[in-house]
Amino acid sequence: MAKPTDIALLSRRTITSSSILLGAAWIAALASVPGAQSYRDQLDSGVETAKILTTYDSLASLVPIAMISAWIFTTRWLYELYKVAKDTNPTAMRLKRPWIFWGWIVPVVSLWFPKLIIEDLLKFRNSEQSKELVGRETLTWWLTWVGFALVNNVGIVTAFSAPNGYIPIRPELEIAGACILTASYVVWVRIVKALS
Repeated sequence: MAKPTDIALLSRRTITSSSILLGAAWIAALASVPGAQSYRDQLDSGVETAKILTTYDSLASLVPIAMISAWIFTTRWLYELYKVAKDTNPTAMRLKRPWIFWGWIVPVVSLWFPKLIIEDLLKFRNSEQSKELVGRETLTWWLTWVGFALVNNVGIVTAFSAPNGYIPIRPELEIAGACILTASYVVWVRIVKALS
């Protein structure tokens, strides 16, 4: 069983990796404004779309890297919390342990399994703070997280069927995604601290 100091360390790493993801999303969002203009200028000057390169292209790659890192740290932290909950009360968790990892990436169930795991852990924690987070706060966190993921993917999907001359860098989507992720992050930090 994990010691409280181990869980506290994993909690700090989870918050740090989440902060890095938020920072990467904002860097990409802010770089998208001049990136879109640079793309447009290169396209207008006759550069082939396959050869157009902007600073945004490099900076935007930070987001999936940060997301994978945050997922690894978060699932490691959740795994330890899950073990404590199950060892203390075998009926505390509704889902099996593998869903801590797979629940974030398996299509369809990824739309609600992580929220279930977090709510079960908050209920198990049974502190005043954790009780307050279950319901509206966890729903806010989860809807904003899913909203970020959807906004993040709209630009990618739209680019597949785009006409010639389409500018695939969408500052409005990037900034909206970063704002939504910020809202998610604020609640997420409260959840992590309540579970630590």
